Amino acid sequence: MAHYAHTRVIGKYVRPYCGCGLAMTVKTAWTREHPGKRFIACPKYGSKCEYYEFFHDDLPSEYYRELLYEEHQKVKKGNQRNEMQEHIVVLTMEKKLLVEELNCTKSKLQLYNRLFLILIAKVSGEKWGLVTTGKFPSVLN
Repeated sequence: MAHYAHTRVIGKYVRPYCGCGLAMTVKTAWTREHPGKRFIACPKYGSKCEYYEFFHDDLPSEYYRELLYEEHQKVKKGNQRNEMQEHIVVLTMEKKLLVEELNCTKSKLQLYNRLFLILIAKVSGEKWGLVTTGKFPSVLN
């Protein structure tokens, strides 16, 4: 755990710095124990540095703490739902483009198949003398 180092005066504000030498940032906790509680922490908090310090008083009662936490969870779920709906719209558009591309590829394949059959018939017809008469196998008609 890093130790709280010192503060710097910037204009009329005092900004605390962590023992890491980085300016501490204001964060908001959204845990069940501390919903909406603001604290200052090192920017590396959670990975390399564990220094933090709460600076707001607790909510007046357990009831308000639980109420605030539940409301935050509802907002969070609503945001996730909106993100999922946006993702569904994007996936639907991508699917439509892929279906169009598939249909185009199928059409090209059918065309190439017909051309292949015509070339086969032409080569076969030259071999048997059918091309000079203009008669092709019924598959091509």
